[in-house]
Amino acid sequence: MVLTGADVAAHSTRESLWMIIHGKVYDLTEFCSSHPGGERVLLKYAGKDATEEYDPIHPPGTIEEALTPDKHLGDVDLSTLAAEQKPAEQPAAKAPSGDAPLTLGACLNLDDIERAAEKLLKPKAWAYYRSAADDEKTHDWNRASFYSVRLRPRVMRDVTHVDLTTTLLGCKSSLPIFVSPAAMGRLAHPDGEKCLARVAATQEIPYMVSANASVGFEELAALAQPGQTLFYQLYVNRDRQKSEDILKRVAKAGYKAICVTVDAPVAGKRERDERAKLDEDAATDPNMQKAVKSAGPDAPDAPQDEPSQGIAQALGSYVDATLSWTDLAWVRRASGGLPLIVKGIQTAEDAALAAHHGANAIILSNHGGRQCEGAPSSLETLLEIRKFEPRVLDKVEVWCDGGFRRGTDVLKALALGARAIGIGRPFMYSLAFGDAGVSKVATILRDELAQNTRLLGATKLSEVVPAMVNARELEDNLYDGPYESPVKTILARL
Repeated sequence: MVLTGADVAAHSTRESLWMIIHGKVYDLTEFCSSHPGGERVLLKYAGKDATEEYDPIHPPGTIEEALTPDKHLGDVDLSTLAAEQKPAEQPAAKAPSGDAPLTLGACLNLDDIERAAEKLLKPKAWAYYRSAADDEKTHDWNRASFYSVRLRPRVMRDVTHVDLTTTLLGCKSSLPIFVSPAAMGRLAHPDGEKCLARVAATQEIPYMVSANASVGFEELAALAQPGQTLFYQLYVNRDRQKSEDILKRVAKAGYKAICVTVDAPVAGKRERDERAKLDEDAATDPNMQKAVKSAGPDAPDAPQDEPSQGIAQALGSYVDATLSWTDLAWVRRASGGLPLIVKGIQTAEDAALAAHHGANAIILSNHGGRQCEGAPSSLETLLEIRKFEPRVLDKVEVWCDGGFRRGTDVLKALALGARAIGIGRPFMYSLAFGDAGVSKVATILRDELAQNTRLLGATKLSEVVPAMVNARELEDNLYDGPYESPVKTILARL
């Protein structure tokens, strides 16, 4: 039976909630309360066609897997939809301005690609990728920290040839970088994370797939080239069984390691993302438009402020806030023994605890400045580990991310003991240009690394050593109070 627009519109409340996705009607009444993104967005599209909102955020097949067959109600005749049931026209991207590159060829560095993306992406996509916590100072400090570290180049060395290869958990990489986990690639490009996976394969660098990728992790694994390295990022679900099921599927799909993200028990307050969502709601919601026209901002019946929910908050609503160090053993068992990476380390204490509890690698990260405003940059955390817990550098692989935009940024972290660097936002911005943009980011970094490794006087990464940097200025930001290793305390109790 083919349903009509009127049939669907009659079910637009919390008590009976139908929705159209790709011309098919689904009954979401029972599912509404458990929707990871909350009820609000479902109610907004109740009785309507939500395809345009659904597609960039969900991997294909998501709704089919989430609902039992009896909730799949059949096809709808799209020609019978009323105007208010049809997808709202999305705000257009900004017109390029004179100070932004107009073509990929005009982008000479990663900052150029960011400026181009701001003009090319739709406002909601740009806000999600660029947003950071609170006043976004930590985002800015991530970049600024590199300017406080000076290089000490050595000269009169034969640097004719340079080797930038390394390994991450035994997996070969042509560069000391990997694609950091970042969600919602299809906000920028129809192929989304497929672009990242394809280019990571051709560039021979690892790709860490986001738990919230808009392309399914199994689909990405099926696209992988022979020998390609894929890692999987895990946010532990409040329903632990769901996480266990995913981990089993991840292992079966051929992923090489599990990255447990630990710095997001709740989503940070990302006002840029929230404001873009509010702007979109006001622009596309007929009821909001009517209310704004009929009442002044101070009138009793004017639209009232309510908690806004940007994309980040919606995506993070399922995360288990009870996660503890002892859960690492559970993750390892559930994945069938895959190596563990702990992402979100911001202190020497937690670096030591991660190593003690069996992590194979740690990622020093403040989530790109998107979580706790005022958190240290990964360079500052790396220096703190060198100061208080230097043995960690010998026990686990230490990776960094956050604010890396230049080859020299990467070299500064490598000199201080990092093994690899995650690149997140630049790759997401580059999706505005598809595969070519992603490849451009990797190529720029490759060229800058090769050039500056030679200028430092090194021919391979193992020759980039602490004596090649002066971090004295940045060290002034380090914690300087009393310190007792938490691992020593644990061992003392045994």
